[in-house]
Amino acid sequence: MQGFRTDELSLNSKMCAFIKKLEFWLKKVQRNSVSVFPTLDKFADDSEIDNLNTICDCIREHLTKLRDELVSYFPSIMNQDRTQDWIQNPFVEDVTSSSGLSDKLTENLIELASDRALELKFQNVTVSQFWLEVKGEYKELSEIAMSALLPFGSTYLCEVSFPAMSLIKTKHRNRLSVQNDLIIAVSDIEPRFDNILAKKQPQVSH
Repeated sequence: MQGFRTDELSLNSKMCAFIKKLEFWLKKVQRNSVSVFPTLDKFADDSEIDNLNTICDCIREHLTKLRDELVSYFPSIMNQDRTQDWIQNPFVEDVTSSSGLSDKLTENLIELASDRALELKFQNVTVSQFWLEVKGEYKELSEIAMSALLPFGSTYLCEVSFPAMSLIKTKHRNRLSVQNDLIIAVSDIEPRFDNILAKKQPQVSH
């Protein structure tokens, strides 16, 4: 759930998968099986513990509370919106059937999905990069896709900004404006130093 270049669509999928795992673990524990927890399973076999049923009851109670809490925080997480699947992969077979797009945009999506060159490009770049690169030819599709991909999926960038700022702005530099430095510190985009230096005037000797 943490890291750069995350988006709401991928994080929703991960959270949905985790909740489904919890339900799978609950079914196993309800049958007094702890095989989904390898360390505990090995310990139970090696130690030949007699109170495995009691342990399973505790685990079942904990997993149930955890699942219920997650569902209360994300009430619609299990009812995933399939109308945005085309954003994550426009080349999936029959992706247009549940796209929720207008007829005109659906036709554009069909054209895009049939382009073999774009499909090869999609395999070598990130989802965001792909939609930015096709903006010239498929502007409306690109804008809809980017509106879903741009919102921050987590508070990760905010969290990493605080320690970065504490390193940049010390008591010896307490009047320093850290805005530009902070952007560079938390971004994973490598600065184009050649372009930056080309715009600067070198100081000549007098």
